[in-house]
Amino acid sequence: MKLEHFRYLLEINRLHSISAAARALHIRQTTLSAMVKAVEEEVGFPIFQRAPTGVIATPAGEQFMALAWEINVKYDELLSLKQRSIDGTQTIPLLLASSLLPVLSVQLTQRFHKFGVRGNLSFIECLSREIGPRIIKGTANIGAAYLTAQELLQLQRDSQSRPIVIQRLLENRILLLARKDHPFASLDTVTMDMVYEQRLATAKGIRNDAILGNVKLSCPRITNFSDINLMVQAVAEQNMVAFLPEFTILSMDCAQISSYKVLPAVETQEENRLFLCLLYQQESRLRYQERLLLSCIREKTGDFLKQHPEFTIHSQEGNFTP
Repeated sequence: MKLEHFRYLLEINRLHSISAAARALHIRQTTLSAMVKAVEEEVGFPIFQRAPTGVIATPAGEQFMALAWEINVKYDELLSLKQRSIDGTQTIPLLLASSLLPVLSVQLTQRFHKFGVRGNLSFIECLSREIGPRIIKGTANIGAAYLTAQELLQLQRDSQSRPIVIQRLLENRILLLARKDHPFASLDTVTMDMVYEQRLATAKGIRNDAILGNVKLSCPRITNFSDINLMVQAVAEQNMVAFLPEFTILSMDCAQISSYKVLPAVETQEENRLFLCLLYQQESRLRYQERLLLSCIREKTGDFLKQHPEFTIHSQEGNFTP
């Protein structure tokens, strides 16, 4: 078994497809299939099995993948020893949408540093629509954003001259957050007409306008907070309501989210459909710490999808078609 085989197997596991992994790795599918068979014979158990969703790891394969990922990370670190000794401790910036910062920053820090790699993480709060252009221009290498279908299409067009990787991790909706004793708590859905008379809390970068229209015009009793944590606190302490993407709400602390009623927004101005996207430079241009950070983000969303199988979009790359 060669070290490069770990990277190949991890790519199959990430994409749930041998053919898709072969395309991503720029090798023949027959070559990749033969490699899988050879490794399985060497370890003495099947690593993958067929499923309706594609190729997935067997129970023993999942343990193998966890070890393979750590080996791959350490191998990357070994290859980068010379560069690290020259550059010293490096800063690894990650552009994060405002509504992702509170639910990703701490967990990504924990996942990243458990491998003992050198590097200082720097989370930079951005509006989602600003992240793609900054990566295209080369002022940043990695970002995570919530994008609408139209924004995805526009980003694909804008990146034709300088391609970047656009990976759709999952699809979600805008949901309304209210206290369990709020009048909305007995409802199953909510419309903007219903929200009109409520006190609405919002914060920078929530993506309300992309789905709901101009909330400042439709809601006369709106309060803008400096960050999402204060906005959620206002919902809890002042019985206000607020809109947030589904992934952000479900990634909140379990004890915290159990205190709220969560309602889908219907009859919205635009289709209630947001994509959580990972945007980054071609991996060949990334430092090993940046590749590790990408793996940490994918691992986090992978864990989320295991807990919430109703989400259907997972690790899709390439051109987006609405």
